[in-house]
Amino acid sequence: MAGVYAELLCRSNFSFLRGASHPEELILAAAERGLAAVALADGDGLYGAVKAHLAARAAGLKYVLASELTLMDGPRVVVYAQDARGYANLSRLISKSRMLHPKGEAGLPWRELAEGNEGLLAMLPYPVPTAQVAPLAESFANRFYVGVCRTLSSGDEARVAQARSLARELGAPLCAHNDVHTHHRARQPLQDVLTAIRYKTTLGQLGTRRLPNAERTLKGPEEMARLFADCPEALERTLELAGRCHATLDGLRYHFSEEDLPPGHSTSTWLRELTYQGLQVRYPSGVPPEVVKQIEHELKLIAALDFAGYFLAIWDIVRFARSKGILCQGRGSAANSAVCYALGVTAIDPVRMGLLFERFLSMERKEPPDIDVDFEHERREEVLQYVYEKHGRHRAGMVCEVICYRGRLALREVGKALGLSLDQVDRLAKVAGSHGGEMSPELLKEVGLSEEDRRVRQTLALAREIEGTPRHLSIHVGGFVITREPLVEMIPVENAAMKGRTVVQWEKDDLEAVGVLKVDLLGLGMLTALARCLELIRVHYGRELTLATIPAEDPKVYEMLSNADSIGVFQIESRAQMNMLPRLKPRCFYDLVVEIALIRPGPIVGDMVHPYLRRREGLEPVVYPSEDVRRILQKTLGVPLFQEQAMKLAMAVGGFSAAEADGLRRALSHKRAEERLGPFHQRFIDGGVARGYAPEYVDTLFKQFRGFAHYGFPESHSASFALLAYASSWLKCHYPAAFTAALLNSQPMGFYAPHTLVADAQRHGVPVLEVDVNHSDWDCTLEEGGLRLGLRMVRGLQEAAGRRIGAARRGQRFTSIGELARRTRTPRHELARLALAGALGSLSGSRRDSLWEIQALGPLEETDLFFGMAMDGTPVELPRMNVVERVSTDFETVGVSLEKHPLELLRPALRKRGAVTAAGLERVRAGSRVAVGGMLICRQMPPTAKGFCFLSLEDETGIANLVVPPDAYARFRKDIHGALFLVGQGTLEKTGKVMNVKVQQLEPIVSSVRV
Repeated sequence: MAGVYAELLCRSNFSFLRGASHPEELILAAAERGLAAVALADGDGLYGAVKAHLAARAAGLKYVLASELTLMDGPRVVVYAQDARGYANLSRLISKSRMLHPKGEAGLPWRELAEGNEGLLAMLPYPVPTAQVAPLAESFANRFYVGVCRTLSSGDEARVAQARSLARELGAPLCAHNDVHTHHRARQPLQDVLTAIRYKTTLGQLGTRRLPNAERTLKGPEEMARLFADCPEALERTLELAGRCHATLDGLRYHFSEEDLPPGHSTSTWLRELTYQGLQVRYPSGVPPEVVKQIEHELKLIAALDFAGYFLAIWDIVRFARSKGILCQGRGSAANSAVCYALGVTAIDPVRMGLLFERFLSMERKEPPDIDVDFEHERREEVLQYVYEKHGRHRAGMVCEVICYRGRLALREVGKALGLSLDQVDRLAKVAGSHGGEMSPELLKEVGLSEEDRRVRQTLALAREIEGTPRHLSIHVGGFVITREPLVEMIPVENAAMKGRTVVQWEKDDLEAVGVLKVDLLGLGMLTALARCLELIRVHYGRELTLATIPAEDPKVYEMLSNADSIGVFQIESRAQMNMLPRLKPRCFYDLVVEIALIRPGPIVGDMVHPYLRRREGLEPVVYPSEDVRRILQKTLGVPLFQEQAMKLAMAVGGFSAAEADGLRRALSHKRAEERLGPFHQRFIDGGVARGYAPEYVDTLFKQFRGFAHYGFPESHSASFALLAYASSWLKCHYPAAFTAALLNSQPMGFYAPHTLVADAQRHGVPVLEVDVNHSDWDCTLEEGGLRLGLRMVRGLQEAAGRRIGAARRGQRFTSIGELARRTRTPRHELARLALAGALGSLSGSRRDSLWEIQALGPLEETDLFFGMAMDGTPVELPRMNVVERVSTDFETVGVSLEKHPLELLRPALRKRGAVTAAGLERVRAGSRVAVGGMLICRQMPPTAKGFCFLSLEDETGIANLVVPPDAYARFRKDIHGALFLVGQGTLEKTGKVMNVKVQQLEPIVSSVRV
């Protein structure tokens, strides 16, 4: 019976909370059951089309491109693409249906489908009154089918009779389908849960909205033949309909936009001219011959692959940003390109650094180049809207990101659907989030749940099953698709939730699979901070600086970093990086390139970190088995730290071709890298041994390559980041007040909370002044060499109100709270926030006095005649807040206290426990037992740490680092995740300037201080 049936109505989980199976599962099941073809007909979208297309190609099964369209004035209808024109119309119709409505909604007038259905077939899945569908059926002529379905549920035969009658009246063929929601009956419980989630209710309250049985599953030809033994022609029509559809995604032809070319130029010739113009800027003393050679090589390859328009579009976007004073920098593998460097897209000279262009672009793989450009995160929207305006929304759209169920979200939504209370769900999710999702009976008992509870067991089981299921569409962090032809005819486009944004329905992996180029326009908080810092330096110090003119290779900067003084510095401020800095002792820019690359899962898993450090410290000889290896690894002391080095070694040692080496890189970069590396292992061993290398050495190299499967940097990417790391380090070193102000004004960003940034600035001798309505602007500012906290720091104060206060004060300072209220029209609740923050100190005696005054003011409604006037002047003596209350309130309202650090208040209690300060650890001998307490500011459990947990505790003197072994973590997990103030006891470990307390005992510090 194989091949006598095609399933033409499958809803995958890309129908979002309707189908319960992945597209690949449906395709594989269809192939195993011997179906002739299968069509995904997800609602108003082609979200899973690429995944289904790739799976069908691998399985040798015919895949029909289709979607079920919602009609605003008619029944839902499934539409199939016959050919390229039909696919373009299907994509255009879906786009229009989505763009007419807010995100998540869809609907077309039936006439839109009737008038634009060239190359399309249609099937009405369920019968409706003839009048509702006759005009639409007529518009499709002999391309319209009436669907018939038997699901072994109530009303089946009546629906079959109605479908037969409708088919006769319309003169349309009857076509069978099974309204598939799952690839296997065992998936039905999950489908029920998804339905409950969609309706925002529980399974018990779903009623008839729940499918009555598990029959809407993918069935084989034999089972369908039994169901339709009375009308076999309906099965035959499925083969007819599928046979009429020849559209395939292999037929997509993508071309990048080619606008704004000067007369007489093609994209290739204009790119060449711009490149050579840029070279004169990059090399004012003359372009080196090796650079010209590399440029010519790249331009030839770019032209051959027809990617010149892509490079021109990136150049144009960067040109626009710089014309508006927006800091930007290209990074990633694009930094391997001399053309990108000449165009000003990247800032790394790839020829001087010896970077591998084939890591970016090669003739062998013919894949789209991937150029990432970072912009100031607060001004990136200007760049995005420029792209929309220049290319039009019909030819430009952002890449989507499919949000899938993971961890806590899966537990929460499944638990609620199964009827667990909100409190139970919260407790379950909390313990899952703090323990990596593993649920032992002991953990469940700890949060008051029992493994014996059937609903708890079902929740855990179905939460595991729902993992990876698409939930909704979001926006990729910065991906943009720009096309020469109408984008809406290539990929459906829809509105995003964010105003002014439209997205395509395919994620980045799908786009790459069908050869569609994307541009990554990313927001980077550090660029915002750097731009603000440079402006503060210009205004307050009269020094004009740019990223390009910051003095290079400053010994003071490297000395600062060697002391692990890097709080706030880009990329090297994490706990692990700060531990590495004193060991690496950077002395030049390339040391920063290595530093950034070392603390990544790849080098850690590949056991590259310690060999590199030993060799750098002279404790281990550097031996190269050949000159080829020396040339590749000399910069990194014989240790492969970068993806480019892995590719070069694959060719030099393993004898790989450039295409094979790139295949290895792609395998290493894939999320299923471990399984994809298998074929390369023996090939590399055999090639290396054949070329005279010792088997042990070749095997060790490949094991190091495996580390990159856990995320390793390209050298070009690390070098691009190192530029910003150095720039931020130089500014922190020479202008700490301006640097800290810029960081505070760019929040949220970075690794540390504002109170840690402020404390670090104070330790560097920067005077920090409190928030005050008579001195503070909205942003933090510089004042007499110090840093004045801005009104933006006051939690609960709207930006509009803060800026009004700053603008009103410029004419004349405020003399009373009533005057402040009248001149700025600030509402009472925001005045109260200012009072609690201590920002009214120049107008009133104390915070409580300020609050009393605010309550005594007249009405604060906009049109009231007595707005802000004092209604009661009775003097009242109020008790002042004590120091604990003030510090606690500071943290609640501003996030930082300038009066005291909370640990100063706890110090007497800590002394009784024998705890030293963070700074005091320097005076303790290595190997000694020690106790140290502080406010928990950082908690990390990286996957590469093998169960170890790393804590950073901040006190009034600095930051202490604690290492919690797995057994101790199990004992103290509740306090690690629940307490704000901790004291740890253990053994002090010292390696040079790096200090860690290996924890044996950990407990919370009981205190009345609330922050």
